[in-house]
Amino acid sequence: MAKTRSFLSRGRKVQTVHRIVGEQRQAGLIMHRAGSGDGAEWTVDGRALKNFASCSYMGLERHPDLLRGAAAALDQFGSNFSISRIYLQCPLYDALEDTLSEIMGRPTLVAPSTTLAHLAALPVLIGDNDLVLVDQFAHASLHMATDLISDVTIEPLRHNRMDLLEARLRAAGDSVDRVWYLCDGIYSMLGDYAPFEALQQLLQRYPRLHLYVDDAHAMSWLGRHGRGAGLTFLGDHDRVTIAASLAKAFGATGGALAFAREEQREMVRRCGGPMMFSGPIPPATLGAAVASAKLHLTEGFAGMQAELHERVAYTRTALARAGLQAATDADTPVLVLHYDDLAAAQAVVRGLREHGFFTCLSAFPAVPLNRPSVRFTVSRHNSFADIRDLVACLAKLAERAPTVTPADTDDDLAEVAS
Repeated sequence: MAKTRSFLSRGRKVQTVHRIVGEQRQAGLIMHRAGSGDGAEWTVDGRALKNFASCSYMGLERHPDLLRGAAAALDQFGSNFSISRIYLQCPLYDALEDTLSEIMGRPTLVAPSTTLAHLAALPVLIGDNDLVLVDQFAHASLHMATDLISDVTIEPLRHNRMDLLEARLRAAGDSVDRVWYLCDGIYSMLGDYAPFEALQQLLQRYPRLHLYVDDAHAMSWLGRHGRGAGLTFLGDHDRVTIAASLAKAFGATGGALAFAREEQREMVRRCGGPMMFSGPIPPATLGAAVASAKLHLTEGFAGMQAELHERVAYTRTALARAGLQAATDADTPVLVLHYDDLAAAQAVVRGLREHGFFTCLSAFPAVPLNRPSVRFTVSRHNSFADIRDLVACLAKLAERAPTVTPADTDDDLAEVAS
């Protein structure tokens, strides 16, 4: 039996993370307290800063439809519906899952979060004689969920290395029932896509291959009705399971699982641990989620997506003209700039805040130890003028702390907890 390889023991990792997080907090770069904000700006520690850090890419958190949906649900069901779904569920669950199934084009199940969706699905879907391969940069919640299936062989795979995946598929042959590849649709700490074209080809060549795609960062802003990257690029493949987030661009809270078959959905609904014992989603959040799902199905939603895509393209063009190289050239709203050392990345984040921009420092354990980065996101909240000013500020700061060319990750099988 194999389990995901770790360069640090659990105890050493805890101590390392404790030290690094403590240093970042002492430096004033994390663990802030927010005040009010309209999405375009956040009040951070009493100061208004332009928001380039939110994962609410579509800017729906203040959409009037969602606010009305939350208020109506709160009025009808109260602040909580406190009983496990296995016994009794708020009827808004049915409305949400039916509408999400229409969005995704397949049976969909809602969970309190994407992490709990993983914890519910993987132990049910993955069999005793299966092999599990996990992309090294897959979200930490996926790596964590593999602890519940530690009785099967679990191996890490270098990021997006389809040649290594194919080699492992060949080596496994018919000695296993299925080979599961666990990956992100869009990687939150690099902003790149999974190699969907290559994955599609491997699905065609290897009937034992199954994909489980954490599509949290692609939901809503990408694809027809916002169904995300996995279903957009892989189609309705019967060996693909999608996990999505309702807490990012979707504008609400919770997670969702989109299955190829109804029987898979029913198995996870009945047998997935968090589906039985975790706390239910509060009614107000369910109401907002139902309103968001209905909004996704309107004719005007594609135009809202286009507004974001235009901003993303504008940002990436501005970076290129300023001589700044992002970690990837993927057309996603997650942008990452690598720096030589942690001090340089810290100085850039601090400098951006001095000029009125809120962005995020990415350091271990969110990224490997040798990948200190500045991570910023683009949303519909951001004006073109603010984007232009942000890039100009980054270019100015680069005179003292230049970005570095994204390094090859082939030999960098480091721990990540994004």
